[in-house]
Amino acid sequence: MRFTLFTIIFLLFLLSSVHAAQDTGRVSIDIKRVKLHEDIDIQQELLCGPSPFHNKFLTLKLDAELGLLLTDIYFRQVDDLQAAIEKDDGLDHRSKVKYLTGIRVWLEKYRAAINSASIDLSYGILLYDAFKEAMLYDQLSGSILSIAINYPYEVNEILFGTNTIFFDSQGLTEVKDFTYKQYATKFPEKILFTIDPYLGQPYADSLIISVSRRNPQQFYNYAAARNSSLGIKMRQIDDSVVQLLVRLSDDRSGRLIFPFMHSILKGNIEYEKISSIADDGLKYYQLLVKTEIEYMDALRRKDTPVLYHEVIEMIAKKAEELYINEINALHDDVDATRFRVLQPLTAEQLYYIIVTGEDILYTSSYTGVYNRMMERIRHEAGDTLLLQVRFDRFRKFIKMAASYNKLSEFLSTMPDLSANLLMKSFVRGLEKTFDLEDAVDVANSYSSILDPMTKQLVITEIERNLKSQAKNNNKRGLLIYDILDLLTKSEHDKTGLLSERYHIPPVYRMNYEDLSDSVGRVVQQVFFYGDKDGKESFNNFLGMFNGKNEWKITEKDQWVEIKSLSGKSVWIFANLPLDNSKEDDPDAKAQAALSSYLAEMKLHPTVVIHRGHSYHLKSTISQMPSTAKIIILGSCGGFQNLNSILEVCPQAHIVSSKEVGTKLVNEPILKLINESLRKGERVDWVAMWSQLEKQFSSGLGKERFDNYIPPHKNLGALFIKAYSTNMH
Repeated sequence: MRFTLFTIIFLLFLLSSVHAAQDTGRVSIDIKRVKLHEDIDIQQELLCGPSPFHNKFLTLKLDAELGLLLTDIYFRQVDDLQAAIEKDDGLDHRSKVKYLTGIRVWLEKYRAAINSASIDLSYGILLYDAFKEAMLYDQLSGSILSIAINYPYEVNEILFGTNTIFFDSQGLTEVKDFTYKQYATKFPEKILFTIDPYLGQPYADSLIISVSRRNPQQFYNYAAARNSSLGIKMRQIDDSVVQLLVRLSDDRSGRLIFPFMHSILKGNIEYEKISSIADDGLKYYQLLVKTEIEYMDALRRKDTPVLYHEVIEMIAKKAEELYINEINALHDDVDATRFRVLQPLTAEQLYYIIVTGEDILYTSSYTGVYNRMMERIRHEAGDTLLLQVRFDRFRKFIKMAASYNKLSEFLSTMPDLSANLLMKSFVRGLEKTFDLEDAVDVANSYSSILDPMTKQLVITEIERNLKSQAKNNNKRGLLIYDILDLLTKSEHDKTGLLSERYHIPPVYRMNYEDLSDSVGRVVQQVFFYGDKDGKESFNNFLGMFNGKNEWKITEKDQWVEIKSLSGKSVWIFANLPLDNSKEDDPDAKAQAALSSYLAEMKLHPTVVIHRGHSYHLKSTISQMPSTAKIIILGSCGGFQNLNSILEVCPQAHIVSSKEVGTKLVNEPILKLINESLRKGERVDWVAMWSQLEKQFSSGLGKERFDNYIPPHKNLGALFIKAYSTNMH
């Protein structure tokens, strides 16, 4: 009640103050300045509202007292300031115009900053104070730097930045330098974008040096422009890191040497040594792995290597280029030929092919690499290998071993105690990582673990960590482990507790009504790509409908339309996999044209199918319609792609594959889905998968089918949904 009385009293005071301020309108105003006052009034109303009782500051969910204080400043006190300027006989017309213009500009900039959320609203108080002080120093010919040093960047930028009225004030040059240093401190990632006008200042060197440590990648890119004013400046700075980056940017092989910056600076390896092997794929890959392990040791010593992420990214790039692409391409050859390229590699080097190749390794490719890795440690325990790689990405390794039914075999190579400790470590500490990838790997692994004792061990460790997070009141950790706890128990949970607690719809089925539009159509969009596999996949896809009485195919210039002729309306649109051998991306143009057509015709796809290799998936995701509720992926693409999909389509049911989709499995899945929809029935994943498991019960069919993950078993996607909708 006391606060309510305070608010009422303050508003009454404010209203009376506004009336009093309106009396200042009776101050004699030169007609040449009337428009300036009117402009200020407009800005006040846009900022605060038409009256204190329509208070925009309070609608911004501010602390009520702060909102009322800001309203008082921008209603009453600004009016008082206008009147004071007009009544000041010591000011000539030019000065009055100057300061009144300053009020308008400051109000306008403050409102723009509020709208863009680039300023703390409470800075509105500081702005008013700073402006009055700057007026006084300006009149007394004092340096306005004395004002600026007492205020934050946002205030100084509004008052002394673009379109400042203090353009002829003493100390403005120094203020601009001071404000830029404030800006560089607040936005270090923008220094190189903006430093050109300040390159002659004494502080420029230290700012440029700071970027070389904080963001070497950005520095490297700018240093490559050697003849630019910034590039010339960089080459004049006497600093070891700066000069190394400059040297790298000038070197033809610099991009390959770039990940080794930390080792070079520490004196662990010579620049020339790396340069001499940069073109030797095998030696270069071996050095990358050696360096990655050294960097893991450095991290444990709290000596964070410069660019340590760059090393694993380059390992992934070279593993794909040198090894994975070849063994995937030779999938029909005998193993001796197919895996010959792996012969010179050690177990550690093979390990990194596995943990960086999740998105692109075929099942048989994974198995071949894994088997050769295990052969090289035949007389050692599996955890010895993990020790040799410093447990780097061990959760990814375990997740993949579980997915490919190798986990029990791997655990069996070590004593039970070591195996138990490894699985406990797999589950522990998920709240400490920067992103969710490790937690998603744990979720995905659980559904692939076959050994009951290992599954129970994971459940028990999740429960233990859940209690620990609750005891420590760690909100993020509590959420992570509570979701994992419910996910691991959801197999036997008939109450839908996961959906109820985390507000995610059930993923066991999708009703027809949820997929059809207002006129009863289910619209599907299929993305094809113009490489050899894409063309074969397209022909196989059309084969499901050609010559069928229930379907009609219409060919267009850039896509085909497939429509049901009986039952419910199911409309399928698939772009043509046009030849892109000339590198002009005709299939991309076909996809864009189809998407534009669907939007123009107000056809909103609720079923989206990606048919292509994993490296095409990002292109599909970038065009993914937000209306998609069932998404069929020809390749899984791992955590990053699942996360990207769910950002666009947060409630989507995702069917994914561990490798490129195959006609053998794709056609039965799509036929069952389309027949259910054509009959107006719901898509029941549990029933469908049960039927498919009987169909693919042995041989090659079972091996291929086991690569597919239905929505109700895609625990990683469920985890992301639950986490993203509940972590605020």
